[in-house]
Amino acid sequence: MKATKLSNLISIASAVAVVGYFAIQIMVGNGLPAPAIAINVVLVQPAIALILFLSVIPMLRYRSALKKFVDDKGPRPKPVDPIYAVRSVAFGKSVSLTGSIFVGWQLAVLFYQLLQPQSTGVLYVVLGLGGAISMTAVGLIVENLFRIPPDREGDEA
Repeated sequence: MKATKLSNLISIASAVAVVGYFAIQIMVGNGLPAPAIAINVVLVQPAIALILFLSVIPMLRYRSALKKFVDDKGPRPKPVDPIYAVRSVAFGKSVSLTGSIFVGWQLAVLFYQLLQPQSTGVLYVVLGLGGAISMTAVGLIVENLFRIPPDREGDEA
Protein backbone atom coordinates (compact mmCIF):
# COMPACT_ATOMS: atom_id res chain seq x y z
CA MET A 1 0.00 0.00 0.00
CA LYS A 2 1.40 3.37 -0.99
CA ALA A 3 1.58 6.15 1.56
CA THR A 4 -1.02 8.88 1.28
CA LYS A 5 0.42 12.11 -0.04
CA LEU A 6 -0.60 15.40 1.50
CA SER A 7 -0.96 16.89 -1.98
CA ASN A 8 -3.58 14.25 -2.84
CA LEU A 9 -5.57 15.07 0.28
CA ILE A 10 -5.42 18.79 -0.46
CA SER A 11 -6.54 18.27 -4.06
CA ILE A 12 -9.43 16.05 -2.94
CA ALA A 13 -10.55 18.63 -0.37
CA SER A 14 -10.26 21.45 -2.92
CA ALA A 15 -12.24 19.59 -5.56
CA VAL A 16 -14.99 18.67 -3.10
CA ALA A 17 -15.12 22.26 -1.83
CA VAL A 18 -15.54 23.73 -5.32
CA VAL A 19 -18.07 21.15 -6.50
CA GLY A 20 -19.88 21.28 -3.17
CA TYR A 21 -20.18 25.06 -3.23
CA PHE A 22 -21.74 25.05 -6.69
CA ALA A 23 -23.99 22.11 -5.74
CA ILE A 24 -25.22 24.06 -2.70
CA GLN A 25 -25.95 27.10 -4.89
CA ILE A 26 -27.92 24.93 -7.32
CA MET A 27 -29.85 23.23 -4.49
CA VAL A 28 -30.75 26.52 -2.82
CA GLY A 29 -31.59 28.07 -6.20
CA ASN A 30 -34.11 25.27 -6.76
CA GLY A 31 -35.84 25.93 -3.46
CA LEU A 32 -34.14 23.41 -1.19
CA PRO A 33 -32.87 24.55 2.20
CA ALA A 34 -29.19 25.32 2.64
CA PRO A 35 -27.31 22.38 4.16
CA ALA A 36 -26.24 22.58 7.75
CA ILE A 37 -23.81 20.48 9.74
CA ALA A 38 -25.59 18.38 12.36
CA ILE A 39 -24.32 17.92 15.90
CA ASN A 40 -23.80 14.19 15.34
CA VAL A 41 -21.19 14.93 12.64
CA VAL A 42 -19.45 17.32 15.01
CA LEU A 43 -19.28 14.59 17.67
CA VAL A 44 -18.54 11.56 15.49
CA GLN A 45 -15.53 12.92 13.60
CA PRO A 46 -13.32 13.52 16.66
CA ALA A 47 -14.54 10.20 18.09
CA ILE A 48 -13.32 8.39 14.96
CA ALA A 49 -9.98 10.21 15.19
CA LEU A 50 -9.68 9.21 18.86
CA ILE A 51 -10.49 5.56 18.15
CA LEU A 52 -7.92 5.53 15.36
CA PHE A 53 -5.31 7.10 17.63
CA LEU A 54 -6.03 4.51 20.33
CA SER A 55 -5.33 1.77 17.78
CA VAL A 56 -1.72 3.03 17.65
CA ILE A 57 -0.97 2.26 21.30
CA PRO A 58 0.49 -1.24 20.62
CA MET A 59 2.84 0.21 18.02
CA LEU A 60 3.94 3.00 20.36
CA ARG A 61 4.66 0.44 23.08
CA TYR A 62 6.60 -1.73 20.63
CA ARG A 63 8.71 1.20 19.42
CA SER A 64 9.46 2.25 23.00
CA ALA A 65 10.46 -1.29 23.97
CA LEU A 66 12.53 -1.65 20.79
CA LYS A 67 14.41 1.54 21.61
CA LYS A 68 15.19 0.16 25.07
CA PHE A 69 16.34 -3.11 23.49
CA VAL A 70 18.65 -1.31 21.08
CA ASP A 71 20.13 0.65 24.00
CA ASP A 72 20.66 -2.67 25.89
CA LYS A 73 18.21 -1.70 28.62
CA GLY A 74 15.53 -4.32 28.11
CA PRO A 75 14.55 -7.62 26.50
CA ARG A 76 13.65 -8.00 22.84
CA PRO A 77 10.02 -6.87 22.44
CA LYS A 78 7.34 -8.99 20.86
CA PRO A 79 6.44 -7.45 17.48
CA VAL A 80 2.98 -6.11 16.70
CA ASP A 81 0.68 -8.59 14.97
CA PRO A 82 1.09 -7.99 11.22
CA ILE A 83 -2.62 -8.40 10.51
CA TYR A 84 -3.39 -5.80 13.18
CA ALA A 85 -0.79 -3.48 11.66
CA VAL A 86 -2.26 -3.82 8.16
CA ARG A 87 -5.76 -3.19 9.47
CA SER A 88 -4.61 -0.12 11.37
CA VAL A 89 -2.81 1.27 8.32
CA ALA A 90 -5.85 0.64 6.11
CA PHE A 91 -8.09 2.27 8.71
CA GLY A 92 -5.71 5.23 8.92
CA LYS A 93 -5.65 5.64 5.14
CA SER A 94 -9.43 5.47 4.86
CA VAL A 95 -9.92 7.93 7.72
CA SER A 96 -7.48 10.43 6.19
CA LEU A 97 -9.20 10.22 2.79
CA THR A 98 -12.65 10.49 4.34
CA GLY A 99 -11.48 13.38 6.49
CA SER A 100 -10.26 15.27 3.43
CA ILE A 101 -13.65 14.77 1.76
CA PHE A 102 -15.37 16.12 4.88
CA VAL A 103 -12.95 19.06 4.98
CA GLY A 104 -13.93 19.96 1.41
CA TRP A 105 -17.66 19.66 2.04
CA GLN A 106 -17.55 21.65 5.24
CA LEU A 107 -15.45 24.34 3.59
CA ALA A 108 -18.12 24.56 0.88
CA VAL A 109 -20.86 24.94 3.49
CA LEU A 110 -18.78 27.48 5.41
CA PHE A 111 -18.07 29.58 2.30
CA TYR A 112 -21.73 29.48 1.31
CA GLN A 113 -22.89 30.54 4.76
CA LEU A 114 -20.32 33.34 5.00
CA LEU A 115 -21.09 34.73 1.54
CA GLN A 116 -24.88 34.80 1.91
CA PRO A 117 -26.57 37.80 3.49
CA GLN A 118 -28.89 35.65 5.62
CA SER A 119 -25.98 33.78 7.14
CA THR A 120 -26.89 31.35 9.87
CA GLY A 121 -24.66 30.22 12.73
CA VAL A 122 -21.34 28.84 11.64
CA LEU A 123 -20.34 27.29 14.97
CA TYR A 124 -21.22 23.70 13.99
CA VAL A 125 -19.52 24.14 10.62
CA VAL A 126 -16.30 25.36 12.22
CA LEU A 127 -16.40 22.57 14.82
CA GLY A 128 -17.09 20.02 12.07
CA LEU A 129 -14.21 21.41 10.05
CA GLY A 130 -11.94 20.99 13.07
CA GLY A 131 -13.13 17.41 13.50
CA ALA A 132 -12.51 16.64 9.83
CA ILE A 133 -9.03 18.14 9.99
CA SER A 134 -8.32 16.04 13.09
CA MET A 135 -9.47 12.92 11.22
CA THR A 136 -7.14 13.70 8.34
CA ALA A 137 -4.18 14.49 10.60
CA VAL A 138 -4.58 11.41 12.80
CA GLY A 139 -4.96 9.22 9.71
CA LEU A 140 -1.68 10.49 8.33
CA ILE A 141 0.05 10.08 11.70
CA VAL A 142 -1.13 6.49 12.03
CA GLU A 143 -0.01 5.70 8.52
CA ASN A 144 3.47 7.06 9.23
CA LEU A 145 3.79 5.32 12.62
CA PHE A 146 3.31 1.91 11.04
CA ARG A 147 5.85 2.59 8.29
CA ILE A 148 8.85 0.26 8.25
CA PRO A 149 11.98 2.25 9.10
CA PRO A 150 14.90 2.17 6.66
CA ASP A 151 17.92 0.00 7.38
CA ARG A 152 20.61 1.63 9.48
CA GLU A 153 23.45 0.52 7.24
CA GLY A 154 21.81 1.91 4.10
CA ASP A 155 22.39 -1.32 2.14
CA GLU A 156 19.66 -2.17 -0.31
CA ALA A 157 18.21 -5.66 -0.38
